[in-house]
Amino acid sequence: MTTLREIEQADFGAMADALIEMQAHYRVHCPTRDAIIEGLRSRPAGSRILLAYEHDELAGFACFSAVYPGPGLTSGFFLKELYVRDHWRGSGVGRKLMARLAAIARQDGHARIDWTVDADDLRLQSFYEMLGGQALPAKRFFRLTGAELAELAERF
Repeated sequence: MTTLREIEQADFGAMADALIEMQAHYRVHCPTRDAIIEGLRSRPAGSRILLAYEHDELAGFACFSAVYPGPGLTSGFFLKELYVRDHWRGSGVGRKLMARLAAIARQDGHARIDWTVDADDLRLQSFYEMLGGQALPAKRFFRLTGAELAELAERF
């Protein structure tokens, strides 16, 4: 049985473990478990995390927030991260998380959900298309980081 609910402080340890697994899955740097828990404790206001538990084990999560402006100069809804732990992939946890996110978006007055996906992750793209999501070829995702971020910050 799947239980979906927003994160509470008691979930920080399980969430840290899931985030460590996610970073390993994507083969990217991972902070220490203590640093992750501190990040969860001090995350920005308005950032939300939806958890999916299967039989008292954290099976997956979605990190999301409201943004402004969104469509028609109303609020928007942005999904930053959706991750289903390896053991539960293909079990329907991802679909349940997305369905609950859709319900939260509508409940909070949002007309759509926006998110990004890696261009080479065809399996994930198929998953989102199966749910009715549409890739927007007219949009591109940009990032400013590292030396370029520092340089721009110093210009003005």
